[in-house]
Amino acid sequence: MNNIKMFHKEDFFVSKPFQCVYKSHMYEKKIFSFLPTEGGEDLYNLLIQKGFRRSQNILYRQVCEKCSSCRSIRIIINDFFQSKSQKRIRNKNKGLFNIKSIDYPSMEQFILFKKYLSFKHPESEMNEMLFEEYKDMITDSGVQSRVTEYRHKERLIACCISDFLKDSLSLVYSFYDPNYLKNSLGIYIILDHIQLAESINKPYLYLGYWVEGCQEMEYKSNFKTSEILINNSWKKI
Repeated sequence: MNNIKMFHKEDFFVSKPFQCVYKSHMYEKKIFSFLPTEGGEDLYNLLIQKGFRRSQNILYRQVCEKCSSCRSIRIIINDFFQSKSQKRIRNKNKGLFNIKSIDYPSMEQFILFKKYLSFKHPESEMNEMLFEEYKDMITDSGVQSRVTEYRHKERLIACCISDFLKDSLSLVYSFYDPNYLKNSLGIYIILDHIQLAESINKPYLYLGYWVEGCQEMEYKSNFKTSEILINNSWKKI
């Protein structure tokens, strides 16, 4: 934390140990800080480079004592090139969706969000979220946050909540209709945001955390020019 010159150590807190969602036999701890209403973007810009993520108005990072499997991962936009499988996914979804970026939540989004969680993460505590809590993911961020909606014939199929930072985009959470599993929408949404980041001159796209050996996260490491944070240094996978 000695690199955070404009903020104070007393602004950071450490959670109590709780069961890890990726390794059920282990416990994790997080260090976190609240995003201030003024200067929050400066704090976010700095800490995301140090491996922090946002949840509502909180920035957090794992600080587990016996494990360092959770690695922050980002894509270098200018060096990126698609693999053959990624090209197939983009072509498969080309022209299928009407895409719109908005800065407000809706009940329609929330219903899709809950449907996705029930299918993909049925045991997650996120299933207990209320609409107001979902709303806070977008409106209580302290930075410019937007929701990209993907519609097929007016039906909402997928959404991605993202943060627009000084030199990057950060994907906060994406979700989609489980009936469209064959469309590989998780990968397609990332490809779409790579294109967006390039168009607005953002050199990095942050994908959250990657855990080696975790099947659900394996797709993140398949993006060429990905970097992971190891001992406070970004290194290519």
